[in-house]
Amino acid sequence: MNKWLMVTALTLLTSACATQQQTASLECGAAGAGIGFVACKLAGGSDATCAAVGGVAALGGGVLCYSLSANLDKRRKELAGHENDLDARLRYIKGVNADAAAYNEGMKKDLVTITQHTDTVVTQIQQKTIDEQALAKERSDLDKKLKNAHDSITAQQDSIDLMRKLQAQKNFQDQQLTQELQRQQVLLAETKQQTAVLASQRARI
Repeated sequence: MNKWLMVTALTLLTSACATQQQTASLECGAAGAGIGFVACKLAGGSDATCAAVGGVAALGGGVLCYSLSANLDKRRKELAGHENDLDARLRYIKGVNADAAAYNEGMKKDLVTITQHTDTVVTQIQQKTIDEQALAKERSDLDKKLKNAHDSITAQQDSIDLMRKLQAQKNFQDQQLTQELQRQQVLLAETKQQTAVLASQRARI
């Protein structure tokens, strides 16, 4: 019976992660926290350990539910073959910037939760109330978050490099495109800054 419940819980977690980017952190995080705790308890874990595992599931939601790099790759494929079309370029870069802005906003909110949760984990480490398995999961979750963030940085930089290359071509320079490219660079800087904050939280545990 317990095994059946655990399988059901994992199935629900997977289903929860089918949400859109805008609600990924909230919906997937909330679902992951509750399911993670229940599954842990069914496996015989202590309340302290399972609370930590639930936190890991919640923090993992954003990583499991949305990938900025994958979305930007999709936009790049849509642009393929239309690089010499100014309107297509504008649609592409505006879409990229909208995606990056939403990602940064979501990451900013996630960092508040991550920092608070890491505070709790640090206290548990100091008080020796978290076991090695739960701590390993905490570290693994933050590592996944960091990989996602670094992949997002790479994807944004690749997009900037592409637009710079296209902008360098004669007869295809455009003021609006230049402004969007400048905004793209600002958004990338924001992602890098928030990734540094995330890395500092990982270093704490």
